[in-house]
Amino acid sequence: MKYAFFKGCMIPIKLPHIERVSRKVLGNLGVELEDIDAFTCCPDPVVFGAADRLTWLTVAARNIALAEERGLNIITVCNGCSQTLHTTNKTLKSDPELKGKINKILSEVGYEFLGKIEVKHFLQVLIEDLGVEKIKERVNVPLNDLKVATHIGCHLTNPSEIMGFDDPEDPIVLESLVAALGAEAVDYDLKTQCCGVSYAVVGQRKSLNNLLKDKLTSMNGAGAQCITTGCPFCFQQFDLGQLLSAKEHNLGFKLPVLFYSQLLGLAMGYSLEEVGYTYHKVRDESFEKKVESR
Repeated sequence: MKYAFFKGCMIPIKLPHIERVSRKVLGNLGVELEDIDAFTCCPDPVVFGAADRLTWLTVAARNIALAEERGLNIITVCNGCSQTLHTTNKTLKSDPELKGKINKILSEVGYEFLGKIEVKHFLQVLIEDLGVEKIKERVNVPLNDLKVATHIGCHLTNPSEIMGFDDPEDPIVLESLVAALGAEAVDYDLKTQCCGVSYAVVGQRKSLNNLLKDKLTSMNGAGAQCITTGCPFCFQQFDLGQLLSAKEHNLGFKLPVLFYSQLLGLAMGYSLEEVGYTYHKVRDESFEKKVESR
């Protein structure tokens, strides 16, 4: 099972330990990743996508064309990248006129979008291409009695008519993947609330701190001992953002966040250090003892 590995911008630059552990666990599951050095930024679906849609689609189509040249589907480890590339792929496949316009631009740099591959987030690959049973087979040290708050993220499920993955109103995929590791996914009131990254983009720190306070308090009230997500932007909000929000609101608790590939790595038998936990801003001794005592 081989994919073109689209790492995006944020993970290689700010969270390289997540790239490292993602490579390890996907490799353990038989997923081969091929790097394409010519990949660029996806680009961003919110700011770039709204400011210049044609250029946004063209840059994304070039990235897809690079994978098409190798006959490989794309696997992403970022919700934003997944939304951009999946939206572009689906849009151009269904709109011959727009596809022709994009390809005319791409021809100037020697590329052509053909529409022959698929784009999948790594959570989609885990649930759709590998399946829960395959993951369970690779669990060597179950995360028994660990209570986890899941956060699927907005861009992977919305807009639902484009993304076609999970239910944006009641997401359950990440919960099933957590359960496959032996852990318990807790239900909490604000499960579908955004992580607030847009507030960070526009500099609304106070609003972001308030949002994170509410979201984290809801998770903690449901008994969560940690958080998991598959989006690097959401990860940063629950790590660095939690640290900043806690300073303003004196939360009185800590909820470490782990990228799902890190959580999977722990269940495969890797240590906290091996999955890169020591690089996190928010760490909690009781969580660490529970994981290390298995």
